[in-house]
Amino acid sequence: MEMTNAWLVNNARNANNLARNEAVRRSRAEAAEERAKAKAKKAAEAAKKEMNTARQAAVERSAAEAAAARAARAASRGETSNHRNKTNAANKAAKKAAENAKKAQANAEKAAVNAKKAQANALIQNVKKNWSNVAASTMSRNDKKKKGKKIYFTAAPKLHPNKGGNTQAFQVFSNAYDQFKAYVNQN
Repeated sequence: MEMTNAWLVNNARNANNLARNEAVRRSRAEAAEERAKAKAKKAAEAAKKEMNTARQAAVERSAAEAAAARAARAASRGETSNHRNKTNAANKAAKKAAENAKKAQANAEKAAVNAKKAQANALIQNVKKNWSNVAASTMSRNDKKKKGKKIYFTAAPKLHPNKGGNTQAFQVFSNAYDQFKAYVNQN
């Protein structure tokens, strides 16, 4: 009787420890996902700021072009003006601002892609840990298969390329699932 109680207490303690470890893993994955989202948001804000700078530069360039047209008309009438020098400087500044805006937009897009990859990698790592916990558990083989399948079908829509995911990430995810199935079938 005492041995059965000790066994039950030990199993309960192990289950409690597994649940606590899983909660910590899930929390870390969620934190990584939040960091990735924050990074993407910052990149989008930087891109927006650069686009506003580019718009302002375009307005300045338009004003400079109008000034250049006025200077050309004045020159055709024989008048001289200092506007031509100012116009050239404004045009150069506008072109440089437009180039910087394009570069910032490209950098923001790259950062968004990297953030999405980091989010997918965090999800894959979390799923792998879940599968390893299931594989190491004392469940029956069929229960392990069912639990692993449930984990797979929960995470698959988030990673599938047709649902906005990444092909490479989904392939890594599928390979990990195949390894999990092979391990469960083998043991």
